[in-house]
Amino acid sequence: MADDSIYEIHEDTSMEMTTFSNYLKKKGLKITTQRMLVAEKIFSIHNHFTAESLQEELKDRRDEISKATIYRILSIMVEAGLLQEHNFGKDYKYYEHIIGHEHHDHIICIECGRIVEFMDEKIEELQRKAAREKGFSITGHDLNIFGICDNPPTCAYNKKNSQ
Repeated sequence: MADDSIYEIHEDTSMEMTTFSNYLKKKGLKITTQRMLVAEKIFSIHNHFTAESLQEELKDRRDEISKATIYRILSIMVEAGLLQEHNFGKDYKYYEHIIGHEHHDHIICIECGRIVEFMDEKIEELQRKAAREKGFSITGHDLNIFGICDNPPTCAYNKKNSQ
């Protein structure tokens, strides 16, 4: 197990880091410097990210932290309930950390990849009603709406079709 003095936990991620450390201990997994570095980077990212973008964020540690290690850590963190894994219609997964973040759904532009988070209580109530009527208790859900955004300055679709 890594000596806590080797790895400094920053104040703004301390709750998440403690939760991750406790999960590793509970599962009998080692608390390594690599795991803690990757976890802290993840908890400092406040938007959706991919394994590749995370690896880019950790480029100064590339010799120490391989892509395979990043994927293993992501898998552990999803299993621990610290990250949510999303399939936004690409060949790769997106992730976001969920501790301290309110539930939300997503609208994704299929052209430029823009992701917009939203929460609508009417949609949430319709889901609860549908579950009750079908005899289900909701344990979670992931609502992703796909479309083409209408933000000309940022959307690749609108850029190519407005010329």
